Amino acid sequence: MIAQLDLAAIADLKEALPRFAHKPLAHLPYLKRDQVEAYWLDEIARDVADGSSIAFASCISDRINGLVLYGDSPWDTKVVGRRIAIIKYLVEADGARDSAVLDDLLDEVIRHAASCGTECLTCKVQPLHFAAIHALERHGFLLMDTLLDFLFDFSRTPMENISLPKRLNGLRVRLAQPPDLGEVLALSEKAFAKHFGRYHSDPKLPLGTGTKVYDQWVRSSFGGWADWILIAEVDDRIAGYAVWKKASELEVKHSFDIAHCNLAGIHPDFFGQGLYTALTLEGMRIGQSCAEHLDGPAHISNYPVHRAMLKLGWTIAGVRHSFHRWFQV
Repeated sequence: MIAQLDLAAIADLKEALPRFAHKPLAHLPYLKRDQVEAYWLDEIARDVADGSSIAFASCISDRINGLVLYGDSPWDTKVVGRRIAIIKYLVEADGARDSAVLDDLLDEVIRHAASCGTECLTCKVQPLHFAAIHALERHGFLLMDTLLDFLFDFSRTPMENISLPKRLNGLRVRLAQPPDLGEVLALSEKAFAKHFGRYHSDPKLPLGTGTKVYDQWVRSSFGGWADWILIAEVDDRIAGYAVWKKASELEVKHSFDIAHCNLAGIHPDFFGQGLYTALTLEGMRIGQSCAEHLDGPAHISNYPVHRAMLKLGWTIAGVRHSFHRWFQV
C-alpha cells in the first residue's frame, strides 16, 4: 500500500530509516549512522511541515518498506521557465536490484506531479543504488550528468602539509564586494558557455538555459545566499570566482562540522593557469576557521578541477547521477 505521510506519521519513519540500504550524505563517511538518520528524519519532517515537500511511503502490515520525498523546485521553475519538481529521496528497505516497491512509489509520484501541472521531474541517485536507477529508467527518466563529490578533512591533511603551487604573476585573491557583480556575471557567462552539466545536456531545455541558471546562481550568491565569495584578479581584471557556504542550521544541529564550496568559475582566457587552485586554497583557509571538513561537487568530465582538488589533498568521496523525466505538456 502506498500512503501519503502526514506530519504525525513521520515518527514512524524513525524505525524504518535504519533498514534503508542507501542513505543520504554517503560522501561524508566521518558521520556516524545515528547522525545521518537523525538529520534525515529532521529534514523530512521539516520539508513536510512547511509544505515544500510531500512524502509517500510504501507499507506492508503497517511497516514502512519504502519512501519517496517529492517537492516543487521554485528556484528552478523561476529560472528555467518550466515547472520543475524534485524527487529528493527514493529508497527501499530490501535492497533488491529490481524493486516493485520503488515502481509503486514512482507511479504515485508521477501521478501526483502530473495532476499539479509539473513539466519536469528531476532526481539524483548514488550509482550503486541499482534498484532506483532501474526503476527511474523504467519510468522514463533519462541520465543527464554525473557529479563527483569531493571532501577535505583538516584532521587528516593540515594546511601546513599542503605543497603550495607557484602562483601566476599578478594574481590576487580577495573577498568579493557588491560592485563586482556585473563583472562576475559577464565572466560567468563565458565560463559556463560550453559547460556540460545537466542544464546544458538536456535537449528539452531551451538553448542558453544552462548559462541562465549560473547567472541566477551568482546573483543569489551576491544577494546573501553565500557566506563568502572569493574573487581572483589578474592585473586588476576579475578572472575567476568561487562561492562558499557555511553549514546549514540543520547541519549544525547534527554536528556536521562542514563548509561547502558550491560554485566556481574561471574565465576561458585563464584556463590552466592555476586560478581555481588559488581560489580553493583561499577558501580552505577561510573555511578552516569554521569547519573541520569541506566538500564541493565537480562534474565527472571536469578533469582540470579533479587534478587541482586531488593535488590539494581532497578526496573523491561520493558520486551522484542526475536524471530528468519530462511530461508531455
